[in-house]
Amino acid sequence: LAQAHLLQRLCCDDTIFQELQPTTLASIAMAAIAADLPFSANAAENRPFCVNVRFAIRPEERENWKAAMKADQDGCLNDEEKGLQFIVGEDENEPNSFILHEEYLGEEGFKAHLQTPHFLKWQAFTETKPFVEGREPVVDLFYGQHEPEKKQPPVNAYGLNVDVCIKPEARTEFIPVITNNKNGATNDEKLCENFFWGESTTTENSFHFHEQYVGEDHGKEGFEAHTKSPHFARWSEFAAGDVFTQAPKIYFFKTVTL
Repeated sequence: LAQAHLLQRLCCDDTIFQELQPTTLASIAMAAIAADLPFSANAAENRPFCVNVRFAIRPEERENWKAAMKADQDGCLNDEEKGLQFIVGEDENEPNSFILHEEYLGEEGFKAHLQTPHFLKWQAFTETKPFVEGREPVVDLFYGQHEPEKKQPPVNAYGLNVDVCIKPEARTEFIPVITNNKNGATNDEKLCENFFWGESTTTENSFHFHEQYVGEDHGKEGFEAHTKSPHFARWSEFAAGDVFTQAPKIYFFKTVTL
């Protein structure tokens, strides 16, 4: 309530900035950010709309999968104005288990993708029952807390998709901690290719990450450097507390060149 009162005063009288300590201003800013997640539809039309997907296919379907996946990836990146990123990875320990990360400019960009010939080809493939039983696609949608950028997939990157469910009372601490981890990785780590995160479009306090690292050993060098950073140490300290409603789910992968 005190922060809400201060926000109201700030809107009416900017001289109050002179009365506040920097730490107080930072706390207010983080509370405002936390209240604004996920982005509203109006605010998000020019934000990256992110799609994390995971599934496993039967080994005999691998070549058919590769053809359909390549057509969808190429079409998204080359033919769609609002298609920003399309990463394909394979679980490092489980062959034929795949992890995807896609980005579009706003939800409208994603909806447009679903109408394209290359996506319809992928959809037709999924209807041939190529998946391992119980391992059909799981799709997570979120607005990324980063600027949209069109990028081709990196070669030989090591990545992870992460799902975390935060207790409501831990939310205001979580936001600055994950923001610090993301900013430290993208600003200070030369081997960090991507670090994206955002809140689920459907489930409050459910967050999704996508990270990629490059370097030796198919990018593991970059990930190992990240785990030794001070911003990751702060994240680990937070994650060691009683802050989750369930254990985080982490899916490690190596990028696949189609």
